[in-house]
Amino acid sequence: MKFLWMDVKRSFAAPGFFAGIFGLGALLVYNFVTESLHSGSPYYAIVNILATSGFTVFLPVFPVMGYAARFCGEYESGYYRLILARMKPQKFARIRIISAALSGGVIVALPYLLVCLAAVYLESPGVANANLLGLDASGVNVLRVETDIEMVMIGQAYGIGVMVAAKVLLGFLFGAAWALVGLAFAVWIPNKYVSLLAPFVLYQSLYILMPNRLNPALLVRGDDTGHVLSIVAECVWLCAAAVAVMAGFRRRCRDE
Repeated sequence: MKFLWMDVKRSFAAPGFFAGIFGLGALLVYNFVTESLHSGSPYYAIVNILATSGFTVFLPVFPVMGYAARFCGEYESGYYRLILARMKPQKFARIRIISAALSGGVIVALPYLLVCLAAVYLESPGVANANLLGLDASGVNVLRVETDIEMVMIGQAYGIGVMVAAKVLLGFLFGAAWALVGLAFAVWIPNKYVSLLAPFVLYQSLYILMPNRLNPALLVRGDDTGHVLSIVAECVWLCAAAVAVMAGFRRRCRDE
């Protein structure tokens, strides 16, 4: 537990952790100001922030920045051998999975929580009648919101706080999963640049090839698949990444 606590603290104190939060926060704020501010509905603002292309295209870059590549430095310096002299490889792998997943999850969840709260505070309560921009009876363009979106229905039925919580949870699971994807690349191919760039390449490939119910870019939004199925699918991605990390640790330690 002592080593776990120390590793978690290091993951939250790493420069990449703050860089990831700042970079993602800046992107979210830009999307909010340019696409959603003064939209007339916090529901629309929250849904639209995540739907704008810049967020989903570059999203996996930020959680990987936190702690995923740490193992590469430990491998190159030989420091990981000192760690393995004090504990079994499986225990080291479990600790690193927890710390990397927490770091990546917070990198995504914290900025999104803050921008969602800003949308709730700055936008007028309620939902408009239909969808996006349209013409009212007098021929004037008005901003409308699609009320049959899954997340909007959650907000209307259970309160906008539940909607924000569901969005933030999806963001946390996404960040945790893709931080572990980066860690998996780090333990299989201990190169810092590979561990930072390969998850982005994999993400873009999955974005093109995967069906909607498993597409990571759509799961993090929760609007297309539904919040429950999206959370379950995100957990599947998280577990798959953790299995890949454990397998990589076993192979790495066996080879050494």
